[in-house]
Amino acid sequence: MDSQYLEVKDVNKDFGGLRAINNLSMEVRKGELLSIIGPNGAGKTTLLNLITGILPINSGEIWFKEQRIDRIPTHLICGLGIARSFQNIQLFTNMSVLENVMIGCHRWMRSTLLEIILSLGRARKERREAFERAMEKLVLLGLEKKANEMPSALALKERKFLGIARALATDPELLLLDEPVGGLTLEEINEVSKKILKMQENGLTILFIEHRMELVMGISERVMVMDLGQKIAEGTFDEIQRNEQVITAYLGKEIE
Repeated sequence: MDSQYLEVKDVNKDFGGLRAINNLSMEVRKGELLSIIGPNGAGKTTLLNLITGILPINSGEIWFKEQRIDRIPTHLICGLGIARSFQNIQLFTNMSVLENVMIGCHRWMRSTLLEIILSLGRARKERREAFERAMEKLVLLGLEKKANEMPSALALKERKFLGIARALATDPELLLLDEPVGGLTLEEINEVSKKILKMQENGLTILFIEHRMELVMGISERVMVMDLGQKIAEGTFDEIQRNEQVITAYLGKEIE
């Protein structure tokens, strides 16, 4: 695995007088499945927002495949191969399931506005390819039969899968997932676990934030623990659950 894949170096992020990310350094190795845990307010989602360029950093550096990315716009970061899902899902409610995923395909489309309006050759070809790619992602996540439905008709698990499918449509190398199993049942968590492992088998590097220890314990190759904007521990799940600082800050007690 390449230790120079994604690197966060001495990053700080302030919101007014509050330091949400405090001199944080971490890395994601190519091909691995890394989870981040920590109590509410630890800075986990803020970290994803910094990596994807949604928020600017105050100081430090973020590198992806040996290119510094903390100074470039979000869409260019996506173009380099980083995509994410959101904790609150953020679907386009006035578009069908299929159309939501096709939106993710626009990252690699090259047609001009005029070509799209006039439905010229390249625009028609790219739309066909977007349709095929979107359907491929829906099949991967078991949503192909819901392609023409509206997001409001989907169950929570299906909406979460739809958010992931839209991210996958951008053809990422690194996928960031923000609480992919929040609110789901144990049976649904097992299903999500299998989908995430399948995506990793297909070549994705995956970083996910999660409170549900069933998922973290089940699939994480490495776990990083945050508290008050800092990294306080990292290692295997067995290692971090025995770390006294982690127990105090987050777990409360060792998990049997």
